[in-house]
Amino acid sequence: MKLSDKAQAALDQVVARFQSGDLGPIIELARLKISGDTPMARWSFCNQGLVYALTHSLDCRGYRQWQEVGRQVQQGARAAYILVPLIKTKTDPATGQETTQVYGFRTVPVFSYEVTDGDECSTVSYEPAALPPLLDAAQALGIDVSWTPLGDALGKCSVDGQRVKLGTHDAFAWFHELAHAAHARLNGRLKAGQDTDQETVADFTAVVLAALYDCGDYTGHTWDYIQRYHPDPLTAITRAVSTVEQVLELLETVTATAAAS
Repeated sequence: MKLSDKAQAALDQVVARFQSGDLGPIIELARLKISGDTPMARWSFCNQGLVYALTHSLDCRGYRQWQEVGRQVQQGARAAYILVPLIKTKTDPATGQETTQVYGFRTVPVFSYEVTDGDECSTVSYEPAALPPLLDAAQALGIDVSWTPLGDALGKCSVDGQRVKLGTHDAFAWFHELAHAAHARLNGRLKAGQDTDQETVADFTAVVLAALYDCGDYTGHTWDYIQRYHPDPLTAITRAVSTVEQVLELLETVTATAAAS
């Protein structure tokens, strides 16, 4: 079945991106389990990947679907395309049993939230169904925590420790960024960039928290991680232990206070 020129060009663009080794869209989709009552949440993983690679959005809908929620696609907006299977049903004359068979695909244009105007509507929520441990401690410290696609990063923490963004639902990544935020509160702020001491404190704290909350043993991972920043991880960890203790004490104190209130 021949696709329209526009649809074929869009699909060729995505295929070329994947052929070049850029699997970023697939990795991000795998990290974040989409929730929310949106059409895209019900699409196949393949269609989600195709559309995300073109739009960098996880709330895409058809033209009429946007109108149904009070939004209008902007004039000249570029569409992405999903593949919808064409299915035919056959009935066995001997048994009367029906079987279905896919005999092709058709393309359907969809548009991202960012190229529509109109009423505010519920977009995709990236927040995990089960919230992670110590979220109450973060809230008590006034840390703004959110989940959103971050490209290659699993998480980010602002240098003042006020904001944590997570690109995954993985608990260890959360503990790592929470440790950064708590460390910033102790120091006033973090150094910009990937500082050896800060990364050691964050990842070693995360190992301890993962063990405390039965989230797995990440010691091997942390050893390899710290080795990226320091040729001797043991020296780096030894130097960071007192700060790790302070970060853990702060989180423990805040958690106890929040539970008592």
